[in-house]
Amino acid sequence: MQVDFYYAIDSRYSYLAATQIPSLETEFGVTIGWKPLQFDALMKARGDHPYDGRARNGQYDATYRNVDVHRWANYYKVPLVEPDWDGIWDRIALAAVAALRFDVGQIMSFALFGAVMQDQATPKSDGDIAHIAKRAGLDGDKIVAAIDEPETVQLHQQHLADAVALGIFGVPSFVIGNDVFWGNDRLVLLRHRLNSRVLL
Repeated sequence: MQVDFYYAIDSRYSYLAATQIPSLETEFGVTIGWKPLQFDALMKARGDHPYDGRARNGQYDATYRNVDVHRWANYYKVPLVEPDWDGIWDRIALAAVAALRFDVGQIMSFALFGAVMQDQATPKSDGDIAHIAKRAGLDGDKIVAAIDEPETVQLHQQHLADAVALGIFGVPSFVIGNDVFWGNDRLVLLRHRLNSRVLL
């Protein structure tokens, strides 16, 4: 069974959800379809951006989110720092997409998540991205060179189009068929679905 994972490197909840993927793969024997995208691009494609200047409340209230993400990190027993939000997020996203073309998408995404969410080392340049890839044992120069290639841009656009078609309104989102499980906190429901499917 394949579970598609739509996520953004600049999403703390995406990072938290990603830390649980190895256990999902082991427990249920599922294949994860990594679908990186740029958060702002998804919101623009949807035509509804929660950070467009409106008053933030509920799930988008910054004070609450800052507490909530650390509660989850403590629950998962994973490190989480306050990210440096001043990064080249469009190119970071495309680097994650480019890595898919070389069958190293998961490794590259974990490396980027580690830099941003654990090391507080958000890439500021293509050189930073290449360095992060090389530290993970990848060909960083090759990945960076592929960022601007039409195939990479088209694959990112396909992720966005598929997400909109599925009704995905945020990240992280897990998808089985046409069923969407949005949010790190829906992992419990995803596990229930996978467990029920296995038992059937």
